[in-house]
Amino acid sequence: MMDKSPGVRHSGRSLIFSRHRGFSLVELMMSIVLLAIGTAIALPSFRDQVEKRQVTNGAEQLASFVNIAQGTAMKLNRVVTVSWSHTDNNDWCIGAIDSETACDCTVTNWSSDSYCKIASDTYKLSDDIATERGLVHNISGDGAYAFDPVRGLFMDLDDTLNMELRSRSGDYRLNLVVNNAGRVTVCSPEAAHAIPGYEICPQDADIEMAEAN
Repeated sequence: MMDKSPGVRHSGRSLIFSRHRGFSLVELMMSIVLLAIGTAIALPSFRDQVEKRQVTNGAEQLASFVNIAQGTAMKLNRVVTVSWSHTDNNDWCIGAIDSETACDCTVTNWSSDSYCKIASDTYKLSDDIATERGLVHNISGDGAYAFDPVRGLFMDLDDTLNMELRSRSGDYRLNLVVNNAGRVTVCSPEAAHAIPGYEICPQDADIEMAEAN
């Protein structure tokens, strides 16, 4: 039976209706230009997000560390001393020990008396909590303070701890302030370097951070 559909001619050969068309050089160049423009626009925004995340994560981990040290003192009913180290190269660490004598957070030998530990647990943080070294730009204080085991206050009410965290570019900054009541505050030092979600540090927060040249 012959197919006699109108408008179709049978010549005994298969008719393949396909057209293959590639990109012209101009189209390819335009695509590359548009991709480069999109990348140039997106990279600064991506960098900003990464730097904000690094600073906020570092500040929150440090705040959690201080809070845990205070809570441990009251839980164990023992004095817990927090101490820290910071070099000009921004190598830093912070540690805690259940003793009135401060530990040394740079000591790596667990069996040493100056190793930062409580019971059988290591209690210290260092610059490896951030992918970019130098996250902690400055630390002020006398090097150590001890939590009273009953009320969780500083045993020496003149002690304070101030830590300034900066992103690699310096565009984003947070201050971690621990007052003599053991209260931890994370705030932006100034509007020019503020991170959304954190209030500007009050003027009476006793923050004495050196500005970078």
